Amino acid sequence: MLETNQKAPVQTNAQAHPVAQHKKRLITLINVAKGSLQLDEAIYRAMLKNATGKDSLRAMNLPELEKALEVFKQKGFKPTVTNNKTAVKRRLSPVAGKSKLASIDKIRAIWITMGHHLVIQDNSESALDAYVRRMTLRSKSEGVDATAWMTEPQAYKVLESLKNWHKRVLIERIIARGERLKMNEAGTRPASYEVIVAQYEGYGHE
Repeated sequence: MLETNQKAPVQTNAQAHPVAQHKKRLITLINVAKGSLQLDEAIYRAMLKNATGKDSLRAMNLPELEKALEVFKQKGFKPTVTNNKTAVKRRLSPVAGKSKLASIDKIRAIWITMGHHLVIQDNSESALDAYVRRMTLRSKSEGVDATAWMTEPQAYKVLESLKNWHKRVLIERIIARGERLKMNEAGTRPASYEVIVAQYEGYGHE
C-alpha cells in the first residue's frame, strides 16, 4: 500500500534506482565468481557467511555484497562485465603515457576505473571511443571518432564529464552504505573527485 503513495517514488528514482542496479550487478558477478572458482555450495556459503555474517545474497545490503565480491576477488576472481558476442570487437586502451595529451591518459584511467566499479559495463577503448564520439558531437566543434584524436579543449570537456558522472554514482553508493560523506573544507559540498573515489575504495579497510 505504501508503495502507491504519491511521495514515495520521488526519492526512490533519484537515489535507490542506481543502487538497486548496482546490487543486481554485484549479485550477478558473485554468482559468476562461484562458477569461475569452481566452488561447491558448502564452501561458497561458508565464504559468504565469513565475509558478511549472511549466507544468502538476497539478504545482503549493498556494502555486504561489495565485501563478498572482494573476498572472491582476493581468491583470484577477475570480474568482467562484457558478453562473449562483444568481447572479440573490444580494444583495450594503450599503456598510460603514450597519449599526445596527459588529459587523455587521465580519461582512459577513469574509464577503466569506472568499469572496475561497475559504473559502466564495458571499459574497453572501443566503448570509450563511442562515448567520446557522442560527447564531441554535442559541442560546437567537429566530433572525433577516436579518443586519441581529441584536442585539449575536447579532452578537458570529456574528462570533466566522466569525473562528474563517476563521482555522482559513487556518492549515491556511499550514502546508501550509511557512511558520512566526506565534504570540502568549508563543509558546503562533497569533497573532490579524488577524495570521493578514495572514500569509496577504502570502505572496510580503515
